[in-house]
Amino acid sequence: GFVVVDETPTRALHASPLHETPKMTLINYDEATTIKQMGDETTGATAKVCTMGDKTSMEITLRPGFDWVKDVSPMLPNCPKWCPANHFGYLKTGTMKVKYENGDTATINAGESYLIPPGHLPEVVGDVPCVMVEFSQSTAAVVASMADK
Repeated sequence: GFVVVDETPTRALHASPLHETPKMTLINYDEATTIKQMGDETTGATAKVCTMGDKTSMEITLRPGFDWVKDVSPMLPNCPKWCPANHFGYLKTGTMKVKYENGDTATINAGESYLIPPGHLPEVVGDVPCVMVEFSQSTAAVVASMADK
């Protein structure tokens, strides 16, 4: 699910001495390395996962009627009642309500970025699917790169 745009290294304009800059990668979710269907195709969710080394990007679609407890929880160890993951991303379409274990709620609208901590449940508001893009990187790789410096 990714395309290398230019195989010719570029040079930084302000660095001295000049050094090579890594190649840019465009992500194409239609060529995802993994597609995960959660629940049925009418009211469930789909995650298109693109992995590039230690980095992952996902385009996730939650359809109206999506129920995290019914569609996702049974796929996880011990079937948690609340999502145990952090989510860091951008909502492309739709409106999503997020309910937290402590009873608080928040609303994310199309065009907004978000960071959602563990202990939440998402809900699609209205009849427009929520399409979001999320990014992650292996923390082990980040720590290792810091140790090398």
